Amino acid sequence: MGAVHFIANGRGAERPAGGLHLERLPVGAAVDWQAAVMMECRRQGALSPMLFAFLERAGLLDRCTFLASDGADDPLRFRYLGAPTRAFFGRGWARGMIGQPDQDDPHQALAQRFAAEYLEAVEGGVPVLNRVVISGLSAVPLVYQHTLIGWKDRAGRRAVLSCMDVSVAGHA
Repeated sequence: MGAVHFIANGRGAERPAGGLHLERLPVGAAVDWQAAVMMECRRQGALSPMLFAFLERAGLLDRCTFLASDGADDPLRFRYLGAPTRAFFGRGWARGMIGQPDQDDPHQALAQRFAAEYLEAVEGGVPVLNRVVISGLSAVPLVYQHTLIGWKDRAGRRAVLSCMDVSVAGHA
């Protein structure tokens, strides 16, 4: 038996991430569509179904990933996974992660680093813009720019919208 096979559990890669690099960018460096989403969020002032209607009408929903908690003590849970996330991590991972806490991601190193970014977007009250490079999970690193927009309501529920643009990513 000369080959080694990794058995997938339907939740993504079975090997550890090689690395995550985050480079903070000024919010003014957001691409046009990310800036439009930030403006719409500012205009609405609160997370509402109207934001998702805007994203759908504009054809932007599939570029976004959305996480939300059910209560103040509940973790952020994956509610919607956009096309870039599904394409990179795979359909099995996406099916397994919908409704699950972000920290239950089998890619723990990534989950922990992103959790800090999500917290900053929620607690800081301003969008966070990063250039992101994820390496070690595929032959080609995933390079993209994301804008994280966070909310927290009076009851302590939290939400984060990640607007991912892979067209300005450049090379790793």
